[in-house]
Amino acid sequence: MRNMRKIYACFLLLALMPVVLFAASNKKKVKAVPDEPVVMQPVRQHPTAFAIIADKSTFTQCQDAIMKYRDAVEHDGLSTYVVYANWRDPMQVRTVITQLYQECPMLEGIVLVGDIPVAMIRNAQHMTTAFKMNELTFGIKESSVPSDRFYDDLHLQFRFLQQDADDKTLFYYELTEDSPQRLQPNFYSARICHRPGIGGDKYAAVSAFLEKAAKAKYEVDRNPLDQVVTYNGGSYNFDCLMVYMDEEKAYRENFPLAFHSGTSFKHWNFRMNQPMKYKMFDEMLRTDLDLFMFHEHGTPTQQLVNEHLQGDNDEHRLQLFRGNIYSAVRRHVERKHLNEDSLLQAMQTKFHLTPKFFKDYKNADYWRNDSVTDADVYISTADLKGRTTNARMVMFDACYNGSFQDSDYVAGHYIFNPGKTLVCQGNTRNVLQDRWIIEMVGLLSHGLRVGQYNRQVATLEGHLLGDPTVHFTPVQVNSLTTDVVLHAHDAAFWRKQLESPYADIQCLALRKLADLDTSLSQSAFFLDKFKQSSLHTVRMECLKMLSRYSNADFTEAVRIGLHDSYERIARSCASYAGDIADPALIPDVIDVLQGDEELVRAQYALNSSIFLFDEEGIVKALENYFDHANRTDMDNERKHAIEAIRRQFASKRKQEQVIFDQQAKDDDRMMAIRLLRNYPRTGGIDRYLDFIADQQNPDALRTIMAEALGWFVHSYRRTDIINGCRKLLADEKLSDQLRAELQQTINRLQPK
Repeated sequence: MRNMRKIYACFLLLALMPVVLFAASNKKKVKAVPDEPVVMQPVRQHPTAFAIIADKSTFTQCQDAIMKYRDAVEHDGLSTYVVYANWRDPMQVRTVITQLYQECPMLEGIVLVGDIPVAMIRNAQHMTTAFKMNELTFGIKESSVPSDRFYDDLHLQFRFLQQDADDKTLFYYELTEDSPQRLQPNFYSARICHRPGIGGDKYAAVSAFLEKAAKAKYEVDRNPLDQVVTYNGGSYNFDCLMVYMDEEKAYRENFPLAFHSGTSFKHWNFRMNQPMKYKMFDEMLRTDLDLFMFHEHGTPTQQLVNEHLQGDNDEHRLQLFRGNIYSAVRRHVERKHLNEDSLLQAMQTKFHLTPKFFKDYKNADYWRNDSVTDADVYISTADLKGRTTNARMVMFDACYNGSFQDSDYVAGHYIFNPGKTLVCQGNTRNVLQDRWIIEMVGLLSHGLRVGQYNRQVATLEGHLLGDPTVHFTPVQVNSLTTDVVLHAHDAAFWRKQLESPYADIQCLALRKLADLDTSLSQSAFFLDKFKQSSLHTVRMECLKMLSRYSNADFTEAVRIGLHDSYERIARSCASYAGDIADPALIPDVIDVLQGDEELVRAQYALNSSIFLFDEEGIVKALENYFDHANRTDMDNERKHAIEAIRRQFASKRKQEQVIFDQQAKDDDRMMAIRLLRNYPRTGGIDRYLDFIADQQNPDALRTIMAEALGWFVHSYRRTDIINGCRKLLADEKLSDQLRAELQQTINRLQPK
């Protein structure tokens, strides 16, 4: 009853908002006051609400389709507002959304339809998974992150910088130093954004999409999530088979209905065929397909699905060699305007080739076939034009495939076609391979809307494209889709959900309990759950929640997790170990590094992590390991391992010494400091703080060092950094820029 009173208050209080309001009607024409946002109230009352935000031109051109979509969403259980205007900039849009949310806190999500201004975010790369482009040396457009967290995370505070000089839809903002420094979206969001490269009339395309999304709402009660395809592309995660194989442990927990037959869950890999893209085109045509997950590399207009061919016999290797030589010649002729015949003769002499080797160089058929072979490695937007896709949801775990700010982008082609695809998850910038890409995806099996799931895994670059209200028939009837909103602050409710037999429901409960632990007193609870649970994804969620505390309980979980039977946990702990750099972890790090060589991606992480520890501690642990190892040539292996470690530590010290060399070029020193963002050496913390304090160092370098210390979020000496930064702030001579950076670092390092 209390929640119903809240939703009723939403309708009543909305009338007080400083915008023009009109009753919603499919037939009644709406007349807006110029330049004032128009808010159309919901027709149906439901416990939770949703908002459609459009630009005025899109609303005018697509009004019938927008209202059909609104009616369908309301039929599906969400009170739905429609808002439109001639938006001036992102802040005007954000202000209206904020007012709406303040008056109606049961708002659970929004969708941005048409040409909604794009916020390009700066000074917030720590909220991305991998993006670390230097904002001082690269252009403002390429070094900013297009992000709708500007609209759905109202906790964040931004400072306006400028509008893009060429693309007037782009506006640059930087995160303020006193803003919260982690993402915590108030609600979910998505975009329905047609770009010129997709082709056709954009208003017709948006209308067609909204109409198919509306139609699907009336079929949702008979569509459980039981048909899934997942694909691992070439060069993804070092092509580690343990990564590929072990993920099925999680998939069986995520999708309990999808393993009822041999074809209901397909776990594909690039090794299965060369090329694979034609098999995937066929698979995308399946009208029963619920979810297609691409784990791969990508660009705004390409999905890398295979690797380039490798020679498997002499004839094949000769063909590849010929292709490389031919391409090199053509490239030099086109780019450097060299004489073609002279270059061919030079290649012939250099590689001891006969004239016959170049017989096909000027053969048009050869180049045509070569181009086809090269193109088969990718799915490009050119491949997708005119093609139908039917998976209701498509996940692009790749760089840039969700780049809605560009003139063309992969995800747009998947939603703007006549097929049944309704929503895509993609990224506007590059992403980390080693992130937990399928965290909580199993919530979709239990009826949660795609937007509600995506809100739990928010990153600065990660977005939904299409309809975020999509959901599937749950495994068992439940009210979880509204409980997420109505019981958001009810710890007792979420503790009860830990009794669920389903892993992802437990994971959601763990997340909510961690969010509610504002006193940061419950790390022991999460450690106990981590030790006791037999569910792989539940253990992984516990580990992630413990990373918020970054205390002794987290360190203990990492020590145990290095040996976990689930590769995803072991790999995460391999990275966390170096970030923590507690000497107590060294024996387990060396044990896994030397003993679990089949964990290729975990090994990669450990080979970076070991240099974040104390050198003598690492060498001592290596000696102890070989004292008890069962190796054929143990003494020789011990010797070579320790010599290699010593050489690499020496190399790391030489690289870092540039930071403290006041005779070195400032650019070289800055590059060495920025490297600490990827490799936070806890052992150097005292020297880094002294570097900031030393007024002989240029202020710009001191500021970059202060920023770099903000990446030591898991260091066991994190408190020392916070205290050191506070001590530095007492110096009244600090520049405003350095003072702001120190304050932001303190905010970033505070326990979460």
